[in-house]
Amino acid sequence: MADPEAVCGSADFERRFFAGAEQVVVSIEVLAEMYDEMLAVIAQSGLQTEEGLRILLAQGLGYAKGQLLLQADDEARARMAARLAEVESMYAVMKRQTFCFMRDNQVLEMQNAAFKNANLGLSGVVQRLRSENEALTDEVRLLRGEVEAAREAKGERGETKAGGASAKRPKGIGRLLRSLGIHA
Repeated sequence: MADPEAVCGSADFERRFFAGAEQVVVSIEVLAEMYDEMLAVIAQSGLQTEEGLRILLAQGLGYAKGQLLLQADDEARARMAARLAEVESMYAVMKRQTFCFMRDNQVLEMQNAAFKNANLGLSGVVQRLRSENEALTDEVRLLRGEVEAAREAKGERGETKAGGASAKRPKGIGRLLRSLGIHA
């Protein structure tokens, strides 16, 4: 039996961790000097700007909560410690499910690349077959012209050879014409 924790699904992930969640846009003005310092910290951390700004905001929030915890009574500290334990456990599960999503995404990327390569290969085959079809169509037109010319020549010289025997097509020409879809 499969481990229920081993199953990764985006709907379940969203239901468990983001039920009722919605995003808001935060817009504030800061001095250019502060903004440049923030960008420098983000760059040193190897983060994208938007992601780094979120992390700095969350870290500042965590620091502010920590300061409140230091000033709180024992009951508030116990609640904050319980909340921290809950957040840490959620983080561990979210990290694992994110890993599953990343792995699934890699598989999908490989499958997509394979489909693209197959499509490209098949497009080449289709192009080759079209060229061959055009060449065969031209050849059929040429053969039809030759057959028509032979019929006309036959009609001008008469229906029989010398000695009274009827004129015959060259051996195999009837089969060739039938295979080309020509009913002569």
